[in-house]
Amino acid sequence: MLQPFKIKNMSENLKPIQIVNKISKLSNLDIFENTRRKNHVEVRSLVCYILREKLNMRWTNISKFFNDNSKTMTHASCIHSFNNYKMYCKSNKKLKEIEKLFTFKSKLTIDEIDRVHYLENKCKLLESKLTECLTIEKN
Repeated sequence: MLQPFKIKNMSENLKPIQIVNKISKLSNLDIFENTRRKNHVEVRSLVCYILREKLNMRWTNISKFFNDNSKTMTHASCIHSFNNYKMYCKSNKKLKEIEKLFTFKSKLTIDEIDRVHYLENKCKLLESKLTECLTIEKN
């Protein structure tokens, strides 16, 4: 059973692990525990829903995220969990309460954030090469 909680909206750009940590704290559950208990399944469903719906993560990235954190999950399991989320909300009102705590200002997806980070690093590398070339030309 989810425990009652009071917390202000989390209107920030959170990473998936930060989202899971906050949901784990609110629900008092280890989301990555390999169990099929109903409360764990429902909360994992919430996580899949938020990662897909709010962060626009791909199914394979969501499953990789869970697998990297020692929870066995395929992309098909993620899709199944996501699709069942609305049904779980009907029987467990706390799921909807937790979901409403997560609002996201940025429209950037995780994939776009990764691309931006990649391009920033690429620009820094090119700038350093340009600087190197300019110093060689001066000498």
